[in-house]
Amino acid sequence: MSRTMMYRAVAATALPLLLASLAASRPAAVAPVAGTMTLSYTEQHALPLGDPSEPVLLQNQAKGSNRNTGPTEYMDGADITNIEIADLVQGNGPHQGYVTFSKDGETARSRWSGRVKTVLAPDGKTPITTFQGTWTKLTGTGRYEGGSGSGRYRGRMLSPTEYTVEWEGEMALKEKTAAR
Repeated sequence: MSRTMMYRAVAATALPLLLASLAASRPAAVAPVAGTMTLSYTEQHALPLGDPSEPVLLQNQAKGSNRNTGPTEYMDGADITNIEIADLVQGNGPHQGYVTFSKDGETARSRWSGRVKTVLAPDGKTPITTFQGTWTKLTGTGRYEGGSGSGRYRGRMLSPTEYTVEWEGEMALKEKTAAR
C-alpha cells in the first residue's frame, strides 16, 4: 500500500470519529440567562476593628434556591450556596464571593464582586441594605462544564438573616446530545 493510500485510509476512518466527538460536545450559542435567588445565612462571622464607625470584616455563608426568570432553563430550581466576604464601614463597602448552583448532580460556580450600600429608612432607625455588582462563571460539571458567562446582579436584605438577589447575563452552555 502506498503512503498516499495509507493516509487516505486513516483519514477516512479517523475523520468521522473526530467529527462525531466534536458534535457531541459542541457549545451552544451564547444565550441570555436570568434568575432570582432567595437565601438565608447559615454562618455569619463579623470581625469588628473597634467602634461602630470603624470597618467590620464579614465572612458569611448562605443557602437557598434559584428561580429562573430568563428565556432559558438555566438552573431553574437549583440549590444555591453563596460564600462571601465584605469590608464594611457602617454597612457600606465592597463585597465579593463565590456562588454555586447545584441541580440534578450538576454544578456551576461563579465569582462575583460589587458594593454594599446601607441607608436609614425615613424612621431614622431601620437600615435599608442593597447591593449590586458583576459575576463571571468559573467552573461547572456535566452540561455546565466549560463554557463561559458573565453578567450583573442586584439585591437587598429582607431581614438580618435573609436576602434576595436578581441576576442576569449571558452564558455559553453545551447542548444536550444523545449518546451514540
